[in-house]
Amino acid sequence: MKLKPIAIVCSSLIFSSVTFADINPVEKALSVEGAQVTLPVQAAKGAFSPEFIDAARQNLSNFHWQMGGDHALYYNMHMSEFVPTAVSSPAEEYKPLARNIQHQLDNLLVQTESKGELTMADYLADPQFRTQGFVLIHEGKLVYEAYPGMKPTDRHIWASAAKTTVGTVIAMMVEEGKVDPQAPITNYVPELTGTVWDKISVLNVLNHATGLDNEETAESIMNPDSAVVRFFAAAFGSPRYATGELEGWLDVAKDTKEVDDENAGERFSYASMNTMVLTQLIENIEGETWAKVFEDRVWSKVTARQPMLTNLTPDGMAISVGLMSSTMEDMARWGALFTPSWSAVATEPVVSQAVIDRIHQGGDAKAYIGTTKEASSQHAFNEKAQYNSYQFDYIFDDGAMAKSGNLGQFIYIDPARDFVGVMYSNNPYHSGFGENKGPALMRAAAKALADK
Repeated sequence: MKLKPIAIVCSSLIFSSVTFADINPVEKALSVEGAQVTLPVQAAKGAFSPEFIDAARQNLSNFHWQMGGDHALYYNMHMSEFVPTAVSSPAEEYKPLARNIQHQLDNLLVQTESKGELTMADYLADPQFRTQGFVLIHEGKLVYEAYPGMKPTDRHIWASAAKTTVGTVIAMMVEEGKVDPQAPITNYVPELTGTVWDKISVLNVLNHATGLDNEETAESIMNPDSAVVRFFAAAFGSPRYATGELEGWLDVAKDTKEVDDENAGERFSYASMNTMVLTQLIENIEGETWAKVFEDRVWSKVTARQPMLTNLTPDGMAISVGLMSSTMEDMARWGALFTPSWSAVATEPVVSQAVIDRIHQGGDAKAYIGTTKEASSQHAFNEKAQYNSYQFDYIFDDGAMAKSGNLGQFIYIDPARDFVGVMYSNNPYHSGFGENKGPALMRAAAKALADK
């Protein structure tokens, strides 16, 4: 396959003032084969050579993947080839989504920071934004689809958009009386007893308000020995950057420190480590693996095209913080479970109104003010969200809720407008990339279709 490379323009991170001069390890990471962006996203529609795949395998690490380069194009869609994978099977019968394509949505306008005003069609086709797939559902029907960098039947990593599955399952368990959200997290995860986690409630962990020094920011993601990258390295079975030693994810969690002058519950401080702790809670209470719990509670009732794939740590723990994969439409089916048109994607109700209400009522707007995620909501939507809750990053006063994922993955769920938007991407946070206005387009489309 012969493909023309696309140019890289060096600049500071889109969402940060950090530059290559500040973080030398990034320069080093970008010198590794496959770390830089030279292939257009269209390359993922074709076949990669065995030599390319072998090089990707040899260089696999979380930090290499986070560079969002050529190898990440392959990792995003084939992670099950590299790490252990659990399967959650769908409903016995596959039910295709009905289509009601709304071509006028091509002309929706969005204001970008780097290229001014663009139509939706032009934005999705622009190589700078590196969109691979984009699907919108309204009233249970697929109303818009674009696949610049993948085929409709391809699977793709959800990245942190997968955290919504964990938060929602715990909301179900709270409604069932199995979990007290005000109880200390160590009541349900005794593996962390005797550490800083003793002071933190389940709700604090659900809402990423732990007061611990493990926040994911552009700086920490690009710092190869931050607590954030140490956690992901442990999940991948990669050695710690500073010592070359292998750590387990629980080792990193136990070693986490408190932030000076900050108490649990005071500030939204996003950390994937929290989601892994919550996954341990689910497995401890249910006595089953995450993949089985998700199959029983959710996926076995969804008329999806394919199984849900969840990648595992070397010791078999589900990496539900982000390493879940499905087709684009199947990801949209997950979102549709929250809408009045759930019957278009499932054999029975899965996400009750009580669970949705609990998620809506579980956040704290004061803890959201001035946070990194509040700022990122402005970047993503061109307006600020009001708060976060139960692993959703962005919740608006009209009830719409959304979750972002690394390299540009996204899910937007708007129950009141009976609307869902999802996107896959391979958009790195360096070298002039990183801007993502897909969420703004989703919200604009929801309002346009609902005429409000």
